[in-house]
Amino acid sequence: MPRLAIACQGGGAHTAFTAGVLAYLFLSFEHFRTIGEEDQWFKLMGLSGTSGGAITAAMAWSEVPDDSWAEGARRVLRYWNRNKASLETAGKQPIWWGEYFTNATIQWGMSLQRWLPEVNFPPSGLASALIQGRMKDDMRAVVGLPDQADRFFGREGVDLFVGAVDIVNPGGQPQTAFRTFPDQPAFGLRLDELLASACIPELFMATPVSLQEDVGSGRGPRVFWDGLYSQNPPINDFFDGRGRDCKPDLLWVVQINPNRYEGADAGPQNPEEQADRRNELAGNLSLGQELRSIDRINLIADELSDLREECELRKLPPRLAAYKSVTVSFIALDTPKTGPLSRYRLNHASKLNRDPAFIDALIAEGIRAAHEAAKGHALVRPHRCMKQTCKIYPNPDWPSPASLAGLLEDAELARQWRRLVASLPPSQHHQDPIEEVT
Repeated sequence: MPRLAIACQGGGAHTAFTAGVLAYLFLSFEHFRTIGEEDQWFKLMGLSGTSGGAITAAMAWSEVPDDSWAEGARRVLRYWNRNKASLETAGKQPIWWGEYFTNATIQWGMSLQRWLPEVNFPPSGLASALIQGRMKDDMRAVVGLPDQADRFFGREGVDLFVGAVDIVNPGGQPQTAFRTFPDQPAFGLRLDELLASACIPELFMATPVSLQEDVGSGRGPRVFWDGLYSQNPPINDFFDGRGRDCKPDLLWVVQINPNRYEGADAGPQNPEEQADRRNELAGNLSLGQELRSIDRINLIADELSDLREECELRKLPPRLAAYKSVTVSFIALDTPKTGPLSRYRLNHASKLNRDPAFIDALIAEGIRAAHEAAKGHALVRPHRCMKQTCKIYPNPDWPSPASLAGLLEDAELARQWRRLVASLPPSQHHQDPIEEVT
């Protein structure tokens, strides 16, 4: 049974796609448990994420009394339902009652950058505090924390890595600026650590976080920006300093930013398109570098295996034996030609769009993409971008999205799930025949 890690890229509101992906995967894990196959296919050993991907991964990772995979799915859906800029007022403070119109106004204003030069205004301390306070309240409500609680714990045996960047970087070395949280895993994950990972500098003031290494030094809290500037998402932490048996065999990357520019072949032609493509490239920069490193490690592991056979060695020295290959697969956000998301244009501005219909379309597309990748064997064999040959694992009989609604055990969420699945192209919410793996 392969050890599995899931890495979730950041991308603002677009990471509602990740909610659909994780909801489908976690409900499928619950399905395998109910039919007695939980210990047959995958052993989840870690999650990682950046920005919105970090928050979504953390909701799925958060501790539940019975280790229910279905509860992880419920929590990611509940968080994104609370995060919508809807017209509903129930459970909201009065200041948020008009957020639907505020969201629409912001989207209209950002659309003007297609014809006008880009203008950036300094973030407001008041707006930053209000929005981050709202995010904390939403996370507490979803995880079931009391008011003013500042941290929570995760699933036993499952690690979580949250990426953020230390702006000041008092360590003075290139690598010391790039941090992963929790700072003290034994004491749980702090809400402020998640806010640090999601601290978009155009929207939020830098987020202060106290670190254990600074205790007694007289230094105050460090200040952090969005993990887009560090690891998007963290991957190296699944391997660094770990023995062979503690490293993943399978790595699933939930990718938000497209690799290919979808505009004119001549490239971006106006300020809006330029800002959009810069954001996409920045979002994929660290991912590309870490994938290149994995390819190199896979090559080394393959050569060491050949060396052992050629020299008839019973075992390699410990440091060399720790090298192992990992199969990397992707579940990527693309703009489909059909379905609810086909009506929208995905760009830099839409990463700030919390319109309820848009969020639902992203969740539905995440469900579709995860199911399609799973049924098509894309999650058990290496993606074509990986140059080194890696192991292909057995693929389970994945359930159809429509068959999973009952596992949510929440009437409102089950209705939402059925509605989202019904909005997908018909071929995507029926059981498909399993393809043969060559």
